Amino acid sequence: MIKINLLPIKEIKQRLARRREFFMFVGSIVVVLVILALVSLVISGRAAKLEAQIKDLEDEKATYTAIQREINELKRSREEIEVKIDTIEQLQVDAQLTVRILDEISNLTPSSRMWLNSLRIADNTVNLAGVGLDNPTIAQYMQALEGSPFFGSADLTSSSRTEMEGQSLNSFSLVLRITPPPQETEEE
Repeated sequence: MIKINLLPIKEIKQRLARRREFFMFVGSIVVVLVILALVSLVISGRAAKLEAQIKDLEDEKATYTAIQREINELKRSREEIEVKIDTIEQLQVDAQLTVRILDEISNLTPSSRMWLNSLRIADNTVNLAGVGLDNPTIAQYMQALEGSPFFGSADLTSSSRTEMEGQSLNSFSLVLRITPPPQETEEE
């Protein structure tokens, strides 16, 4: 007996193969979409972590900015104080120098042979005016002043004869250049 299969087996097999291919295609698309969703979740998680780190770093930076501002203010205050201290030290040195210059002039002036009428200190010069018995006394006085560690040079600006109480004397004017001794004046 011959059996005839009237069922379309080839067509059924083809349909089944197409169905399988369709499910494989849909399944692979679903798998790809799932993988893409997982990758997207991982990337968005990393992005969220990075954004949180950025926010934390910006907050930390803000605290450091306030600290940096304080440091800058302290530096500015320190510089102002250093300027004030330097000014005070310079004033002290200048005051000591003036006293020492006056002391030196007083010690070098021979009181029995001459006297000073005026003394003026301006910048780095001292202007002296006085009266001496004679020219050699004035010359010796100038040499003594030039030998002092406080004066660089003594220049005679004028000298003339004057009569005082019946005596013939020499009036003079000197300009002295001040050269303070190094370190000695500043330390004491």
